[in-house]
Amino acid sequence: MKEDLARYYFKQLLEGLDHCHSRGVTHRDLKPENLLIGADSNLKLADFGHAHAAPVTGRDGSVYLETYCGTKAFMAPEIHLR
Repeated sequence: MKEDLARYYFKQLLEGLDHCHSRGVTHRDLKPENLLIGADSNLKLADFGHAHAAPVTGRDGSVYLETYCGTKAFMAPEIHLR
């Protein structure tokens, strides 16, 4: 993939995540398999099965989530470290 096309999709990814986060939704299983390219050549976020629709805070009041869900290889490091 050429750099200009990668930038195009990366920008769409950030805009999509910003849209979700501004509405209190976190995807929680973001990985290449859940990024789709539609017939209109736009990026689509897929598989919201592990999505969290609530204020994003951990049990201790931090901004980190601790729940194990999604694909382990793609989980945030703080989840593995507990």
